Amino acid sequence: MPTWLLLLSIPVALAVPCVLLAVSALVEEHVLSPRSMILSAVRAKHGGPELTEALVTREFERLLKNAQR
Repeated sequence: MPTWLLLLSIPVALAVPCVLLAVSALVEEHVLSPRSMILSAVRAKHGGPELTEALVTREFERLLKNAQR
C-alpha cells in the first residue's frame, strides 16, 4: 500500500466519527427534541387535540422525571 494513502487515511479515519457525531447531535436537537416533537404533533393535520395533549403530557412527565434524578 502506498505511503501517501496510509497518511491520507489517518485524517479520514478521524473525520468520519466527527461527522457522525455532528450529524447525530443535529438530528437529536432538531428532530428528536421534545420541543420539535410537540411542534410536529401540533402542526399535523390528522392529529387532533387529544393526540397533542397526550404527547405533551407524556413528554412533560418524562422531562420531570429526568429533572428529579
